[in-house]
Amino acid sequence: MTLRIFPVVGEALHFGSRRFETIMRVAWLPVILLLILNMATVFAYLSVIAGRPITLIDFNSLLQAERTLARFAARGWSQNPEMMGIITFASLSLQAVMIASFMAPLIRLAGLGVEPRPGFARFVFGADQIRFIVASILNALVVGLIVFAPMSIAALFLIGGIIDALSQTFASFPNENSLHTIELITMADRVAAGEAGWFDSFGAPLAAAIPFAFFAWLLVYLHFHPRNRPSAPVLSKPVTRAVVTLIVFGLVAFGAYFLFSAAAAGFWANSLGVDAALVPGAAWTSATLIILFSFLILFYASLRLSPYPGVAVCRSSLAPGPTLRVTQGWNILRILVIVVMLWVLLTFIQTVVINVLLLNVIFPWVINYLYAMTAVSTRLVNSGVTGEWVGPVFIWSWNFLKIAVNVLWTFFSYGVAAGLYGRLYKASVAER
Repeated sequence: MTLRIFPVVGEALHFGSRRFETIMRVAWLPVILLLILNMATVFAYLSVIAGRPITLIDFNSLLQAERTLARFAARGWSQNPEMMGIITFASLSLQAVMIASFMAPLIRLAGLGVEPRPGFARFVFGADQIRFIVASILNALVVGLIVFAPMSIAALFLIGGIIDALSQTFASFPNENSLHTIELITMADRVAAGEAGWFDSFGAPLAAAIPFAFFAWLLVYLHFHPRNRPSAPVLSKPVTRAVVTLIVFGLVAFGAYFLFSAAAAGFWANSLGVDAALVPGAAWTSATLIILFSFLILFYASLRLSPYPGVAVCRSSLAPGPTLRVTQGWNILRILVIVVMLWVLLTFIQTVVINVLLLNVIFPWVINYLYAMTAVSTRLVNSGVTGEWVGPVFIWSWNFLKIAVNVLWTFFSYGVAAGLYGRLYKASVAER
């Protein structure tokens, strides 16, 4: 089945708006619990860092507490990593439970048309929620641990091995007329002086990146095999497909490398605790290319498995089933465009429309206007003195309005995500 970009994006957005009442009914309690959990997590971190209980009384606002945590989080992880890790694990686990409690029924509503059970306040956790969590975790494990971690470790060992090799000492005879004048120098000194051969200083490090590049290109080549693109004559011949995918893959890798290579040497030097000048540029280039190709493979695996949570929930089974059918052939690029379009649109609305225009321009103007009108009204009946209740009422109203707007937007965002998962499930079971 061919995914159509704009209908899929439109259906996801339509589900988030059309079923907003249902989304709010199913999700309001877990979302509020999520907000409370996030606040409790912040103060738990701060308590570990300070070595005593920290509460909201110690700060003027939650925002101030979050900024304080951002300043001193590194201290907490260095001084008490065990407790910080326990808090992180507990918080993430509870967040997963709360999100799954409403995402699973919403995905079934979007994919199967199954209405959530009635009730104003619901917090359900059962088989569907477990499938959603497990599918999401398996997706992350496949992408993160099985794909990316081994390649990252290989890059670290590569750099470590190069550093060891460059630290080896050699006998040097600076005076060619006297064999008695001997200096001990390292391979790094030889490389810096241009005495090392091409293979020592350049060829060997870069050669280590070749298997990673070949595997990444091979995935692209196999992905566009004709059997994965029904009735698609483009790139049907093996040689043509190999040449075209190699050129496109090379251009993407070349562009991505020059976008991220500026910080590569500093990153590896900080990771290994060495002087960047110790290792020739080819070594940093090799490690950077390995990580780059690993990211490309990770990105490919993530796109291929993106429908899995929705498929697992709607099929009531953790078997992958037709998950890969949705992203076969050119659909993988369409999935990428769909995700990017939704991300850009939702981010723009949240940052520009809501947090800039509404909460910083329009709503403050309205609140200030109403405040002025109310203050004047109270002076008319209170001998020219503004009522003491006016200020606190409008301050609380303004804070409540900001919270309400962001919570409502959270409902819509989760609804769009559920709508997308449901739409991808329907695509997986559609006729090819």
